[in-house]
Amino acid sequence: MESYVRLINDALKRLFRDIDRRYRLRKISPLLFDACRDFVLRPGKRIRPLLFLLAYQGYAKKRRSKDPGLFAAASAIELLHDYMLIHDDVIDRAATRRGKPTLHRVFDKKVKTLHGAAIGASLAVVAGDIIFALAIESFLAVREDPRRKEEALRHLVATAAYTGTGEFIDILFGHTRLAALREKDVYNTYIYKTAKYTFECPLLMGATLAGAAPAERTKLSRLGLRAGEAFQIYDDFLDTFGTQELIGKPVLSDLAESKKTLLVHAAWRRLKGADKRRFRVLFEKKKKTGRDLATFKRLLIDSGSYALCLRRMKDLQREALDVYRDLTMRKRERLLLGALIERLSPAKMPVTL
Repeated sequence: MESYVRLINDALKRLFRDIDRRYRLRKISPLLFDACRDFVLRPGKRIRPLLFLLAYQGYAKKRRSKDPGLFAAASAIELLHDYMLIHDDVIDRAATRRGKPTLHRVFDKKVKTLHGAAIGASLAVVAGDIIFALAIESFLAVREDPRRKEEALRHLVATAAYTGTGEFIDILFGHTRLAALREKDVYNTYIYKTAKYTFECPLLMGATLAGAAPAERTKLSRLGLRAGEAFQIYDDFLDTFGTQELIGKPVLSDLAESKKTLLVHAAWRRLKGADKRRFRVLFEKKKKTGRDLATFKRLLIDSGSYALCLRRMKDLQREALDVYRDLTMRKRERLLLGALIERLSPAKMPVTL
């Protein structure tokens, strides 16, 4: 997988060289080109292109270990991810991403307007849209059966629409009362905002492009959704109980922004009396102090929410691994896929108080 990550990073660098030659983006706007290139090439796990490659290599009649077109196609899913991160950071007014300033903060710092207006958010939205267009072009570089290629591309486009839907309902739920939020609402957000594009989409794209049987793609869809839900619960844990060095952005950002995660929903349903009132006041407070956040973490644990969500995560991961064991893909890729799923939502959780 490490060699795959290196080849994915090489493909991303090559992509920016190619698009500069084709579209003259650096000449049109050095700021746009350099900022997008820097953002995309920041160190990351490259989970999505890795899943795409494992699915493709696991089902293709012949492995294509170093085919530039295949790695360009894998990079398309990383670019889709970057496009979504940029828009998400604008919506959340986030300050950092992958250990550096978010793209809209980069633009705000570099662009000095006549009357001091901050236009970084507007520029970042446009940059994100350009990166999505580049994702489509990057995928088209692969040489494969045209019908399979078209079907795989449809998965990419449909997933962009589903993820936008997930973001839409997430924003709406952010402005509803805690008492009105249902567990089903939380899981819908997890599925449409995370699971589909992080796991299901790359697996289905790779398998479809390789010509995998419909029955195998059905299994991969189920595996991807379960693994994606487990991954999102783990991400919630990391945001609350992890460290900034581990996640590349400020910890407790979800709580600071009053995001309604499964941890929050489960605690709200289980707390009683004074603790429930304290929880609501802290959650809805506009500016939370360090002491507020520490109290909030303690309430998550004492309410049983931490333990319940950990069990849910393990159950979802177990379901995903049960499906994975039934796949008929090549053994090496199947084992790597299982190892990746286990690594992305490990059983031992970080707890910092």
